[in-house]
Amino acid sequence: AAIHSVRAVPAAQLGDVAGWAAAHDAPLHAHLSEQPAENEACLAYHGTTPTGLLAGAGALGPRTTAVHATHITRADLTTLGGSGTGVCLCPTTERDLADGIGPARAIADAGSPLSLGSDSHAVIDLFEEARAVELDERLRTRRRGHFGAGELLRAAGPAGHRALGWTDAGRIAVGARADLVAVRLDSVRTAGVEPVGALFAATAADVDLVLVDGAVVVRDGRHVRVDVPAELTRSVAVSYGEDVA
Repeated sequence: AAIHSVRAVPAAQLGDVAGWAAAHDAPLHAHLSEQPAENEACLAYHGTTPTGLLAGAGALGPRTTAVHATHITRADLTTLGGSGTGVCLCPTTERDLADGIGPARAIADAGSPLSLGSDSHAVIDLFEEARAVELDERLRTRRRGHFGAGELLRAAGPAGHRALGWTDAGRIAVGARADLVAVRLDSVRTAGVEPVGALFAATAADVDLVLVDGAVVVRDGRHVRVDVPAELTRSVAVSYGEDVA
């Protein structure tokens, strides 16, 4: 279930969506405090922050994922972390839209599991999203070493699966979904690095094999079901009104 944002869904209906998600044990997602203007409008109209409004509607908790959470207050941090609400960061989108850098380390320390998304799809590269969490924190604080590779890998994998309600994914174990990604360690970017270190060096171009529920979707770096470059070329041409056969 999704509450796009407190700007898009009337306050009186927030509880309806949250109630449906709870009744069906379904994940609930909501864009939250992506821009300062969202906070200002919510405070002016409702007298509380978007986080406070969602909390009052019973929309926060372990099944909920707040997307962005870029401009949250200290009180919001405590509310999100204390309720176990997850936060999905979308660093390349937040960068592309000039929305700002969210307090990733403070969010994680407050108790909110971090996951990663691409949102506007300005970039489709989970490696870039993951390392941007650390690199953006460096820019914001002018200090290094906020997140280790293990934390970023959890955000990119298992935490993302949980945010989608897929508790049987994100690990290699009997009975779990066979969702696996193989990354080349012999490209000009990854040669000589330890496997976990590839997180800071690899790009989407280094993905060699992808299995979804055990079925091969990408082999030798190419999608086996869709000619992705051709489809992208076609869709761009259509968007510009060109005649495509």
